[in-house]
Amino acid sequence: MEVKIMFLSNVEIKNFIRSYIGAFIIIMIISMGVIIIDLNIIKYKIVENNQAMVGAIVSQNPNLESDIVGVITRGESKDNVSLGKKVLMKYNYDKDISLRNEPIVSESIKELFSVNTLFVVIIFILILVLVMYYFKKIYSDIKDMTSYVYNSSEGRYFEMKNKNQEGQIGLLKTELLKMTNILKEKVELLNNEKIFLNDTISDISHQLKTPMTSLIILNDLMYEDIPKETKIEFLDKIKSQLNRMEWLIKSMLKLSKVEAKVIDFKCEKVNIKELLTISIQPSLIPIELKNIELSISGEDSSTYYGDIDWSREALVNIIKNCVEHTSQNGNLKIDYEENPLYSEIIIKDNGEGIDKKDLPHIFKRFYKGRNSSKEDSVGIGLAMAKSIIESQNGDLYVKSEKDKGSQFHIIFHKIYSD
Repeated sequence: MEVKIMFLSNVEIKNFIRSYIGAFIIIMIISMGVIIIDLNIIKYKIVENNQAMVGAIVSQNPNLESDIVGVITRGESKDNVSLGKKVLMKYNYDKDISLRNEPIVSESIKELFSVNTLFVVIIFILILVLVMYYFKKIYSDIKDMTSYVYNSSEGRYFEMKNKNQEGQIGLLKTELLKMTNILKEKVELLNNEKIFLNDTISDISHQLKTPMTSLIILNDLMYEDIPKETKIEFLDKIKSQLNRMEWLIKSMLKLSKVEAKVIDFKCEKVNIKELLTISIQPSLIPIELKNIELSISGEDSSTYYGDIDWSREALVNIIKNCVEHTSQNGNLKIDYEENPLYSEIIIKDNGEGIDKKDLPHIFKRFYKGRNSSKEDSVGIGLAMAKSIIESQNGDLYVKSEKDKGSQFHIIFHKIYSD
């Protein structure tokens, strides 16, 4: 409300003064002109009346010419005024006489009425022109806004005129542009979501195609007369394919939810040591089988704000990737720290590393690097990890050199509120 009052006092009043100061000056000039014309008309009538009196007296008494001219041009004493009053009172001509009965006044009034009527007509025309001008201006602005809305709704580009003008019309244009831009963003977002959904369905269909084909073939073979040992082998393969399909569907659903931003991530204080302890659990057996040396170091009090369950999902995939690409008797080192700006976790292995050409694509969905050691890998883990971390005000990036190992840097930025 305060903003609106300030807006009116600084802009609307200024516009009002700018718009009508010219009209006010014109009206004052015309008024002064009319007053001057009225005075001249009265002066002309007085002069004509005096001329008529002098002509009437001098025609009868030529010797009185100088006296009469002296009275008219220079004035005369009060004695002459008193004598004139006595003479005129005989004919009921004094200050109580009606102006209607005074010929000079009557004619002056008629001429003054004509002039003043003309003045009123001019003022009326001037006001009418001003009103028509502003109505035309407002109509032009409304027509411009209507054309903008129509073309925008049809998906055509249209440049609105005078977008930065002052006043309520300018404010309306600004809000209209803002609303149109918001609607365009919403439509674009809906289109992107539609494309995302279509891509997700296509990806799931593509990834399920191979295990489904295997299941169909194995199922058909089960109808034939085959040894019991072969049936057991086929059943194990079917179970393996079903487990893979189950994992794939769950992973795809998780990734789709994260990328579609439909998950409400918690914002709780998380102890990093506790997060790493639960995240390393699924990889302990592979680590032991490969005889990988594991070391974890950092301050026990280090924390960050986020969702521990989804963060565990991200770290499990990163650690799993590092273990898979670390050779026998390798090393896996995890360091973490906290500072006033962010908390960082660094997961480092001395495995085969990532090819330079693969680095820009390592976090893309279904991307399999040139050094991928698992044939059944679908390339979804790192993509999911990046989406989860970025959804918690974090960053994930990797440094790697061929045959020298990889370093995954996970950064959770601090969030400060006023």
